[in-house]
Amino acid sequence: MIEVVTLTVTTDPSQIAAVLDRLVEADPVRATVLGSILADVQSGRSTEPWCAVRPGTDALVIRSERQYPALFTSGWDGADLAAAVDLVRGLPGLRGVSGPAEIVEVAATRLARGRPPRRRGLRLFRLDGLRAPTDVPGDARAATGADRSLIVDWYNAFSHEADVLPTDLGEAADHALRSGRVWLWFDGGRPVSLAARRAAQGGSCRLGPVYTPPEHRGQGYGSAVTAAATREVLDLGAIPVLFTDLDNPTSNKIYQRLGYYAVEDRVQVTFG
Repeated sequence: MIEVVTLTVTTDPSQIAAVLDRLVEADPVRATVLGSILADVQSGRSTEPWCAVRPGTDALVIRSERQYPALFTSGWDGADLAAAVDLVRGLPGLRGVSGPAEIVEVAATRLARGRPPRRRGLRLFRLDGLRAPTDVPGDARAATGADRSLIVDWYNAFSHEADVLPTDLGEAADHALRSGRVWLWFDGGRPVSLAARRAAQGGSCRLGPVYTPPEHRGQGYGSAVTAAATREVLDLGAIPVLFTDLDNPTSNKIYQRLGYYAVEDRVQVTFG
């Protein structure tokens, strides 16, 4: 017997928003990226949204813009996953896929088409109680438009070091200043570290990027500015969440000292 899989595909922003809203409300921590996509779809910032769902389930694959990988949620298997991958294969300019490791590895193998895959392991963390450092010199200040040039420079440096997918970092900085918050840590009157947060969505609020220039590292500035951003999220009544690169043990340790604990691991695969 051959199973016939029927998936619902849509590019209608209102339909996509309805699906995302349901998933974010059900689990705002694990669906934190979906929450960001939901905000972009609702505001019109996502100009090319596309998604496929298996009716009656939480299995979804979505791409909000061409420069981003197609994001798979959990819940896909067997014929469902094969059908979803076939649909994703038809997306123009596909750069990669992300999501749970067991799903992404299957999808990436089928989608690479001879292009060398580049894998990046990510770990999702959440925090319930903050343990802020008390021995770091300096203090935090919320960034303003006057800090935009510095923020763009540090976003660019972070993007280069983390080897993340390229995007309009000037627009990303403007969006962070406009709808979220960027915190700067100052020591002796000079900015030494940065931590950004997005707007709270569905009960959670994601931090990132966090960046300290190499000459200022090892002083606790990154921990201190992350704590400042985290405290604001808690004051908003939201759950602080963030992603770390599994290949960066330092950042994983720093966040755990602040009270963050692991929720799940994910994989992002981009095609060369």
